[in-house]
Amino acid sequence: MEQENQKWIAGFWRRIGALVIDALVLGVVGLALGLAFETLFVQMGGWGRLVGFAISLVYFGVMNSSVANGQTFGKKLLTIRVVNSSNNTISLLRSLARYTILAAPISLNGAMITNDALLSYLLYPLSIIIFGGLLSTIYLYVFNRTTRQSLHDLIVGTYVVNAAAPQQELHSVWRVHLIVVAVLVIASAIAPIFTKNLAQQEPFKDLLSTQIALMEYSVVRHAGLSVGSSTTMNTNDGAKTTTYLNARVFILEKNVDDVELARNLAKVVMANYTDAKDKNVIQVTLTYGYDIGIWSRWFNHTHAFKPADLQVAE
Repeated sequence: MEQENQKWIAGFWRRIGALVIDALVLGVVGLALGLAFETLFVQMGGWGRLVGFAISLVYFGVMNSSVANGQTFGKKLLTIRVVNSSNNTISLLRSLARYTILAAPISLNGAMITNDALLSYLLYPLSIIIFGGLLSTIYLYVFNRTTRQSLHDLIVGTYVVNAAAPQQELHSVWRVHLIVVAVLVIASAIAPIFTKNLAQQEPFKDLLSTQIALMEYSVVRHAGLSVGSSTTMNTNDGAKTTTYLNARVFILEKNVDDVELARNLAKVVMANYTDAKDKNVIQVTLTYGYDIGIWSRWFNHTHAFKPADLQVAE
């Protein structure tokens, strides 16, 4: 009787619960690989995320297909599975396509994409995949309560259902949801027009040239810069604002405490960023580690220097 009253379409929290369990399973695999191949993953940099993508593709592609009755370990524990509109499990190829659509935006988001790619026409498809795909997926996960299909399910025609429940009548996705998804994709397609123009203006142009200069160091794998300020309250002097320029530098050696390296990199910042001397603090955050998508490990140490001290040292 309980099975008859159970909805066929699986609920939001049951799907999220299954995803958390699967993430833990893959995390254990990633941890083991990280212990064995840490140096290799560090050298791979942003490409390391492809390792996790490949492992996840095999895991979800195989387990969500007819090979494993449409169930990953998480889905088995929570008694849900992936099916088509006829309540049948899907082929391996279709399952691989389904996961690729879901994971591509997640895998590319946060990846260390080169400046050349970001300033070329590649930025347009990357923006559509990362921002359009990611925002559409999240939106549909949360708001499409009728069929509970997110972007990957809609494209390949699949559903996540309660395995023990009988099939019920399918309803169409609310048209407004499709309009919102279209708007998100279009917005992500035109956004690079504004970001490319912004990159040629100050202070972004200075930030970009400084980033390039930092990456000329052989020990540096990647670098990113940000400008900001912080306000602290003092009982005697009132509010005090500190302006800073922070360079986060990813290095190939596990020596994040190296003050001299940080100082030399800070000098590079001073030499290439026009307004660096006007900041109160130049921060260099040395970062060592890796991210393979299913597991990451990072070591960080922030070194702070006063611009005047760096100029004297020269």
